Amino acid sequence: MLSLWLCAVLLTGCTGGFDVRPDPAIQHRVVLEALGQVGRPYRYGGATPEGFDCSGLVQYVYREAGVTLPRTTVEQYRAGTRIRSDELEPGDLLFYRFERRPVDHVAIYLGDGQAVHAPANGRAVIVARVDLPHWKKRYVDAVRVLR
Repeated sequence: MLSLWLCAVLLTGCTGGFDVRPDPAIQHRVVLEALGQVGRPYRYGGATPEGFDCSGLVQYVYREAGVTLPRTTVEQYRAGTRIRSDELEPGDLLFYRFERRPVDHVAIYLGDGQAVHAPANGRAVIVARVDLPHWKKRYVDAVRVLR
C-alpha cells in the first residue's frame, strides 16, 4: 500500500509544475494584446492605453487576456515561477535591473527573441530584441505566470 501511495506522489510531481506549456490560447491573447499597445505613450504610474509604465502595461495586457496580476514590478516578479532563458515561452515575463533594486523593469516576451517594453519617460511602448546590449546587460530573470 505504501508503495502505491509513493508511486502516486511521484507521478503527481512529474505531471505538475512548469514542465507543461502554458495554455496556447492565453499566450496568443497576451501576445496580441501586448502588440496592440505598441506606440502608446509611457507614463509613470500609468496602467491604461492613455499611458503605461512597464508594470502597468503588463498588468493591463494580462487583465485583457483574463489573467489577474499584481501591479508593481516586484510583486509581478514574485507572482510566478522563475524559469531559465532557454525555457522562454510567449507571455513569460522578463525582469531587468537599472537601479539598485533587485528588479525595476518588466517586459513581456513575445517569442523569437523579442519582447514588448514600456521603456521610459518620453518614449512609447516598443518591441525590442532581448539580445540587444542595452537589455542583455541589465537582464535579471524570467518568470512564468501563465499555467
